[in-house]
Amino acid sequence: MRQRVLIAGTSPLLAGRLAARCLAAAPGTEVVLVSAALSRPGQPAPDRRELARFVAGCAGGDEAAEAFGAERLSVVCAEPHAVAAELTAWAAEQVWCVVPGWDRSPARGARADTVLTGALLGALPGLGARGYVHVGPDTAPDEDRAHRALERLAVEACLDAGVSWRVLRTPPVVDAWAPALGECPPGAHRLLGALHSVRAEIEDRAPGWFERHPLRVADAAGLGLSLLDAERAAGELWRAGAPGELPDGFATVPRPAPVPLTDVLARGGAVHGIDVRPLPEGESPGAEDRLLDLRLSDVRRHAVPLGNRTGPGEHAGARPAPGTAPGAGAPAAPPLSPAAQWDLFGAVRACQSSRSGVREPKLRRRVVDVAGRPLVLFDGGNGEGTPLLVLNALGQGPGFLNRLCAHLTPYHRLATWQVRGTERADPDWGVPRQLDDIEAVLEAVGWERAHLLGWCTGAKIATAFQQRRPEAVASLVFLNATFRQNDRWDGMDTKYESDLAAVCRALDRGPEKAARMLDLLAPGAVGGKGGSRGDRDAGVLGVLSPALAEEVRRPFRDAEVLVRYARQLVDLWRLDSAAQAPRVRVPTLFVSSEFDGISSPARAREAARCFPRARYAELAVAGHYAPHDRPALVAELITEFVRAPHEVAGLVRDAEITWHIDSEGAAR
Repeated sequence: MRQRVLIAGTSPLLAGRLAARCLAAAPGTEVVLVSAALSRPGQPAPDRRELARFVAGCAGGDEAAEAFGAERLSVVCAEPHAVAAELTAWAAEQVWCVVPGWDRSPARGARADTVLTGALLGALPGLGARGYVHVGPDTAPDEDRAHRALERLAVEACLDAGVSWRVLRTPPVVDAWAPALGECPPGAHRLLGALHSVRAEIEDRAPGWFERHPLRVADAAGLGLSLLDAERAAGELWRAGAPGELPDGFATVPRPAPVPLTDVLARGGAVHGIDVRPLPEGESPGAEDRLLDLRLSDVRRHAVPLGNRTGPGEHAGARPAPGTAPGAGAPAAPPLSPAAQWDLFGAVRACQSSRSGVREPKLRRRVVDVAGRPLVLFDGGNGEGTPLLVLNALGQGPGFLNRLCAHLTPYHRLATWQVRGTERADPDWGVPRQLDDIEAVLEAVGWERAHLLGWCTGAKIATAFQQRRPEAVASLVFLNATFRQNDRWDGMDTKYESDLAAVCRALDRGPEKAARMLDLLAPGAVGGKGGSRGDRDAGVLGVLSPALAEEVRRPFRDAEVLVRYARQLVDLWRLDSAAQAPRVRVPTLFVSSEFDGISSPARAREAARCFPRARYAELAVAGHYAPHDRPALVAELITEFVRAPHEVAGLVRDAEITWHIDSEGAAR
């Protein structure tokens, strides 16, 4: 009977490299690879085929052919909570639990790692395992109590079961495959991810901007990053935990000597076509610099002072444990050479670029008859939970929300529609008729209950529908919401809202003026000033993406459409959502933007305090079109909120997000 090794991990990158090591080192061994990676918007977990291809690529040549020709590799993909059920089908002489703690959300990652560890330890007797290897992060004990507790749990469980054990620790790694596997380990990968995402967001607004402008970074001097190649880390881990007569004990993969963070930024920036410079002393960062700085926050947390050769998981005078990995406790290994860094960073960027194209949501388009008029409906997506119903802003087409929907549909069933009332053939279509349309959409897609997502003016309509049909609404999500109301002069309106209100009231009384007012209203690049921080300039981040140019002009394309749009807004502004809010008993999430110059973040934040079960998150250095500009982050907020509304503020801790209200009755 062949020996079988079962390798399960929340990191498919590291677990897959260990599987390849095992296949190459032990020709008579069968490997079961269990990927328990959490999948989320912007970071989807790989499927079985992708993982098998990755392992084959790592094993290489004859070993890969033998692995698949003789069916020596089995791949299982399951959420952490479903792993226990999958394990009942297997037996294995040795079990590896790979939980390196690399999730961007420490709370979410620790929960997944705990569930996976518990499932594997509970299954040891049934698996018939004689050895257990636990792979965790190399961090200081007082900085990562959760993973140290898992190590203790593993040792105790193995002692009780009479199973030999090894506890291994590894620093974060760098690997060209990481983006393809949906992973972004701490350190260099998050630095490269920050550069890639900032470039993509700015180039979407202003192609060629980086040919004329640098990005400036503060507080990088004196810090360094350890660049540990993933293949090397897997080799050290395999030698320290491979099946055999190794004694029980601990081992740590040695960290390479740190590379100055300024050098890594310069090389990573050059690979991405960005001139990254230090911020001169005394100068203030621009909005673009601030965005990069926020996305580098986590990188600085994992950096080390350049004069400190002691890693996070070590202390002065520490001794290697019996059976430690080769080099553990010895001086730091040489860092990656500059040439190796260029090659590796270039390979990572190529992988990033291959996965970052603009995606269209996979929604079917159909036309249904509602109230004697055609209604254009889009629906589709995956997921078993309560579906999402997306309410667009009045007068707008679906293009604003396409990118957001593309990030949501892999995880949720979703429906949206073309809001009616501005086409020439439409009769007056006020709030009551908008609510009728929501009912009709729910009936057309066959849903009795849904989470309602309202963008901009859609937030007030969503609130009104929840009051009409409370049993049909599971929760409310408001994106860059406007809660403007007639006869409220409290100074919270943006300049755009004030100007729009004056013009719309004038058109409601005198529609013949519409042709002269067309050029006064189209927002264009509005959204870069006048947000919650006064008149601070968002720079290029306040420029409208060319992809939205036609969508923005939709309500302003001719005089007749403009009059209809103006009357819809005047009707909406009569609606007092603040009076309805105290009766809203479902969880409510507000997502606003610091530089929203169209919908007032200050008024939205004030409105959030009226909703009994509200959370309020504000995106830094973002404008009104954040669902288009940062769809992955907004989709992650929505996904975590509808799964666990009471925990969303703890699960989505990002430097770009400020939680002003993060629990019931707790306003910051």
